[in-house]
Amino acid sequence: MIKMIEKLKSKKRTAYRKTVAGIVLCCMLISLIIPLSSVLADTDDDAQKSTELESNQNLKEDDLKNAAPVRAKKYKVYLDGTLGLGPSKSLVQGANDQILYTDYSGKITLPAYSGYNSKYMVKGWYNIKTGDYYIPNGKRITLEEDTVLYADWVQADYNLKPKGEALVSNQPDTSSFVRTDMYDYNEIFNAKHGAKALTGIDYHGEIWEDYKKWKGSDGREYESFLFTNWYNYSKTRPDLKTLGFPKKLTNNRNRYTNDLGGYTITKDIVDGHNHQIIKDLFDKSSVPGREYLGRGDKLFQYDEDGSLTGSGFGKGYYFYDSDKNGADYNKAEQRFYVYKNQQIIQNQDNGQDRTPGFMPFEHGTVNELTGQTNYWFGMKTDVDFFLPDDVGSHGGKGNKSAAGKDMRFFFSGDDDVWIFVDDVKVLDLGGIHRRVSGDINFSTGEIRYENPETHTLMNTDTTTLKKIKSGNHKLTIYYLERGSSKSNCSIYFNLAPRYSLEFDKFDAVNHNQKLKDAEFSIYADENCTIPAKLWDNEKDCKNNEPSKNVFKTGTDGKISCYGLTANRTYYIKETKSPSSYPSVAGKIIRLKLDSTGNAKLLDNDELVSLTSDGGNQKLQLHVMNKKPEKTSVEILKKWYNEDGSEIEGAVPKSVKVALYRSKTPNAGGGTGSRVPVNFTTQYFGSGNGSNTDTSPLSPGDYKFSTTVTSGGGIEFELDAKGNAGSKNIGIYSVTANGKTISPVDVYDWSTQDCYIGGRWGVYPYRKAKYKIDPIVDGTDIKITLIGYLNYDHTGTPTVSQSLSMSVKEIGNPQNSTETLPSDAVKVTDAGVENPVVLNKDNQWYKKWDNLPAKDENGKPYYYYVKEEPMDGYSTSYTGNGVLNGVIKINNVRIRDIGIRKKWLNVNGTEMKGDERPDIPIDAVLIQIDLTDNKTKEIPVLLNKANNWSKTWRRDNPELAEKKGHKYKYKVREVSQIEGYDTTYHNNGAIEEGIIEIVNQQQLYKLPSAGGIGTYLFSFIGAMLITIAALKYIASRKSQESN
Repeated sequence: MIKMIEKLKSKKRTAYRKTVAGIVLCCMLISLIIPLSSVLADTDDDAQKSTELESNQNLKEDDLKNAAPVRAKKYKVYLDGTLGLGPSKSLVQGANDQILYTDYSGKITLPAYSGYNSKYMVKGWYNIKTGDYYIPNGKRITLEEDTVLYADWVQADYNLKPKGEALVSNQPDTSSFVRTDMYDYNEIFNAKHGAKALTGIDYHGEIWEDYKKWKGSDGREYESFLFTNWYNYSKTRPDLKTLGFPKKLTNNRNRYTNDLGGYTITKDIVDGHNHQIIKDLFDKSSVPGREYLGRGDKLFQYDEDGSLTGSGFGKGYYFYDSDKNGADYNKAEQRFYVYKNQQIIQNQDNGQDRTPGFMPFEHGTVNELTGQTNYWFGMKTDVDFFLPDDVGSHGGKGNKSAAGKDMRFFFSGDDDVWIFVDDVKVLDLGGIHRRVSGDINFSTGEIRYENPETHTLMNTDTTTLKKIKSGNHKLTIYYLERGSSKSNCSIYFNLAPRYSLEFDKFDAVNHNQKLKDAEFSIYADENCTIPAKLWDNEKDCKNNEPSKNVFKTGTDGKISCYGLTANRTYYIKETKSPSSYPSVAGKIIRLKLDSTGNAKLLDNDELVSLTSDGGNQKLQLHVMNKKPEKTSVEILKKWYNEDGSEIEGAVPKSVKVALYRSKTPNAGGGTGSRVPVNFTTQYFGSGNGSNTDTSPLSPGDYKFSTTVTSGGGIEFELDAKGNAGSKNIGIYSVTANGKTISPVDVYDWSTQDCYIGGRWGVYPYRKAKYKIDPIVDGTDIKITLIGYLNYDHTGTPTVSQSLSMSVKEIGNPQNSTETLPSDAVKVTDAGVENPVVLNKDNQWYKKWDNLPAKDENGKPYYYYVKEEPMDGYSTSYTGNGVLNGVIKINNVRIRDIGIRKKWLNVNGTEMKGDERPDIPIDAVLIQIDLTDNKTKEIPVLLNKANNWSKTWRRDNPELAEKKGHKYKYKVREVSQIEGYDTTYHNNGAIEEGIIEIVNQQQLYKLPSAGGIGTYLFSFIGAMLITIAALKYIASRKSQESN
């Protein structure tokens, strides 16, 4: 028996040794594999380094070759006569490209031609690699590398003359006090002022880009200034890469933009008459890219009796107007020929668009965008004049002409125009834009910017003009055409009271039924974001009471407001309808006042009429509301993140929504759900801003989104700062869903004198606190700044550098109201689909038409919607309970983080509830603040009572997440459970979701009592039985042998 036991032990040891040997072998193999992979990786890295080293070695050798003086070698010279466009697309028809080679000493004689075109000639060749310029005069030049030369094409003949056309006769000799100089420009100018060839110059594959910077002769860097040719754009898009239309044109400065309908003015391209770009454009010499042509007299006519210029100007005006007369320039005679008829620019639409134009280097009708038209030219005009009075003196009634009119200078045209008086800039119409006009009034001291096509006032200014004193002065006009489409020029050189508006609101059927509590909001912009600066009456305006733009009808159905100005269009919305009348908030009434105060409605509407009594300067607007028999209801769903931004990723595939009707209007209470609040910004002017509210608006780059609990509110502080901490910027307005929000506290004011509401001397708030409480529905907040933006940090003025904001949630949102009134019933009308399914295919939108607007007793129906609940999202409604119109459904994602414990048997199957051990487990949720780089541990107890799980919503106070911070989460189990292995699923630092703690029963342990299990006992028992059997067999054999 003992031998048998020993034998058994030996076998057991052998098996054990084999097992250990196997484990050791596996470990050795693993240890070999890991270094091997490292060696392989190192080998790859070494190969890569070797390749890089070899590449660098070649690069150094090439550098050395290039650096060494090279002779006894021919160089390739690419003579590009088409300036990168190729012969089929060349601006100059007939131009070609050719390749020549130098001799072995690098010398070459450049040709004086590059193909043939009777209108243009090659003046020289421009080396795009070095910037050198060569005149093809037959002399040999020396090159030291392969290069590309661009042809400097100039017009062959600038001596245009009449060909039988009738000329105007009323042209006195103005040369004693008016001097005009003429200039022509071409693509080489672009190569020197910001267009840079970035790649491929060696093999003539250059790509031209607006590099934004160029260095002047004074050594300073300047913003790029390029001429734009739409012919290049048409021929080379979408891969724009030519000198006439390089890639990435700087917005506004170098390209036409459709912002504001193409009327965007880019101010401060030049800051003074000594600015380098002024010198490079208007110096009286010819250089590559600029041809100085000399004087240009005989441009202006004279209106002796007021019959030529009309009521806008009249007797005593000198003028040229391309809307009335065409003009040709003659270099040899240093003069213009002005024709009785217009010169026409014809669009590429079979002659349907024929526009009067100013094209002094083209005779007769000009075809737009053909590439053969000389569009790029400039003109500098000096006018000597005398002012009898200081500008703006005598109550703005001084400085009258001999005809008794205000002394003025008026310009209308495109593109860049800068007007200086005594070398001080007073009018800035910079940039490539549509036709814009500037009117300088030396009597009143006012400068006006207008859209001459609609006579809409765009901006006003008096800053520099009123500094001008009586005496002799010089006015300088710098005029440029640097597009390639339309071109016009009108030059003339020698206001209105405020209005009140009364609303009359009544029923469309019974005019005697006046409607109270109708709310109107009046705006100064078509997007209805800028509140008009108006008052209840003239007295409030004179007393500098705060302006307003929201007015409500009284019991007589009337509203009176004061402060409308001439030359403006006002946009009027009925933001709240009278009780039991359907909403018309989607309709905008456009009311335009002309320069004399005469008003007209720009839209036809049978429910709106206007009475204008110019004598009393009072406008009467009659607005009617109508109760329809049938109505319609629309729903639109929006998905938002927890921070209020719209969700761009995955959302639920579909949502079911039902329509209800009730006779109870919406009480307006909060629902307790999360609703989005979005902040956006804008500012007056462009570039670094403007201090006048007649400047065009530009969108700001500062945006902020958040969510609040419906029924609660928010409080936010705004702090606006100008450059270097200055106070030359202010808060013009804050609106919430189009309604003006007034500050609850004002901490500081701007020091910038602003033109607001038609008057100077207004200093807006700079730092203030605002409150909106309660917020029931989704809210869009628009912040508008006026003044000058900060550019301390980036060099580029932006709103984000000029405005700081702090936001906190306030209020008591606990008293929520139900989504539906108690009397709401589901709509089951025949033919009405209800409920409906919203999804991506129908763009989360549905409209119900032909719904009854009232019951049989004439009582109005209010329509509500309700959607089925969705896990992970809160739901709120904007406009629920409407008579008609749009109901918005706002779904805000609710992000959760959670812990769940799983108990597994030995074989990996999940334990049933009664099999799980009743042991409380301690764990910690580890919060990682990625913004502050901090961690925090939150204790968690998991037990049978909480089903071994716990979940936190991300706004849970226990997490205490800070707004704007990013967080990730992990889990660690603290308790050590004997007999179980612990692993984790989804525990790699997640932003949201469920982290699982998995406890799996070990093979040799009891699941819950903590004992050593049955395996060992079974093994010992089997051994004892075996030993007993062996003893029994040995005993029998012993007995038998005996």
